[in-house]
Formats: sequence, structure tokens, C-alpha cells
Amino acid sequence: MKALEVKQLHQYFEKGTVNENHALKGIDLTLDPGDFVAIIGGNGAGKSTLLNSVAGSIPVTHGQVRIAGKDVTYQGVAKRAKLIARVFQDPKAGTAPRLTVEENLSLALKRGQWRNFWAGGVKRRDRDLFRQKLASLGLGLEDRLTAEIGLLSGGQRQAVTLLMATLQAPELLLLDEHTAALDPQTSATVMALTEQLVAAQHITTLMITHNMQDALRYGNRLIMLDHGQIAVDLKGPEKEGLTVADLMRLFKAQSGAELSDDAVLLS
Repeated sequence: MKALEVKQLHQYFEKGTVNENHALKGIDLTLDPGDFVAIIGGNGAGKSTLLNSVAGSIPVTHGQVRIAGKDVTYQGVAKRAKLIARVFQDPKAGTAPRLTVEENLSLALKRGQWRNFWAGGVKRRDRDLFRQKLASLGLGLEDRLTAEIGLLSGGQRQAVTLLMATLQAPELLLLDEHTAALDPQTSATVMALTEQLVAAQHITTLMITHNMQDALRYGNRLIMLDHGQIAVDLKGPEKEGLTVADLMRLFKAQSGAELSDDAVLLS
């Protein structure tokens, strides 16, 4: 069974108007269980539209989306919560700032399940689990279980968000430029944690990034989008050892054009 199947996905915005935008043009994409796929492309290439289509954040204009064999094409975000976890660019987006670290983790532990919001407190067995998981990050956060998560630094908060997303291994993990708001050193730390958490549970992952070096270094597959279509798709040995220059040449060979906004991609 495939972890993700996207078939002939078309997305239009303002269809039938003078501002019509055919954002995705017949995307076909299949992921095997455990695939870690980096998605790159210039502004307007369709990266966010693809991720939002898979997540259920925007309705599908035409095509099909299946996750772990289940047809979710017409399901919204809430219905897909049992299957998908997502980490956003903004470290503040995935957590409740006034709740403690352990309270946020407790909510994540029940993702996709019915939650009794009247039952207060964190169970001891859960607290022990959270302390163990946080210790594995190597950031000393196991000693800050009762700190409000809003008091953590951006990098610490994003690390906790990653842990929350993988605490109950999802069928599919979506990383939406999750290091873009961090400084280079913190970004490198979060990427290393990402690789660690994904590999430990063999989680199928789609990661949007503007950093071509990260796209080449992490994951077993790299996809470059251009004007709503897949221009480059590299797997395993094809991806290994490639440089940014190699990737730019491949893009030109496939699309017949220079990448006009490569400065963004190289950031």
C-alpha cells in the first residue's frame, strides 16, 4: 500500500475570471512508506498549493488524493487529522502559548482522538514519556515540562512542535518550510532533529524548503516544481552526490528555461 497517492491533481484559483490561476497542472505523485521527500521550486511554482491540497486546507478542483489507501480527496483538515501531522514555518503556529510544554504534548498525544477537556492534569505515565522524548532532543527541555511553551525560544518551540507532530507517528508528516523563520545555526539543529525523529519511526514525510542544500542533504527523494508541474524528480542514487549547480542544470534541461528566481532557492 502506498503512503500517498496524488493523481491528476489540478488546482485553480478564481477560475473563470480574468484573474484565473491554474496553480497545479495534473500533478501525479506517489510516495512509498518511509519516503522523505524534499520539495523545492521558485515562488509561485505550486509548492504550498500542493501541500495544502494534501493537507485538506484547500478543496481539490480536480483529481484524487489518497493517504495510506484512504481516499481523502473531499475530506477537510479535521477529518485528515488521524492521518496527517503538520509543522508550519512559524514556530508559534503549532502550539498553544499559554499552556505548558507537557500540556501541549498531552494534546498532541491525543491527536485525532476524542478529548475530554474537562479532565485536567497530565498523567504520570505520560509525563515520564514526555521527559524521555524531550531528553532525546538534547536541548535540556526535559527539565522545562511545566514552563509555558510561549516562553521558549523559536528553535526550542519548533523542536517541541516536531516532537508533538511525531509523538503519535502519523501516516504522513508535512513540513511547511519549518526552518525558514530560524537563524542558520538553529535551523541546522532543527533539521538534524527532523532527520532523527523521521528516521526513528520511519515516517513518510513531505518537506517544502527554499534551501537547496537542505533539499540535497536530507531525505531520499527530491522534487522540483515549476509552474504547477513536476520538473525534476530524483530518487536514491540519482540524488546522492548532486550539487546545487547540478540541480540547476537538470532543471534547465527538463524545463528548457533558466530558473529566474534562483536567489530565493539558494538562500
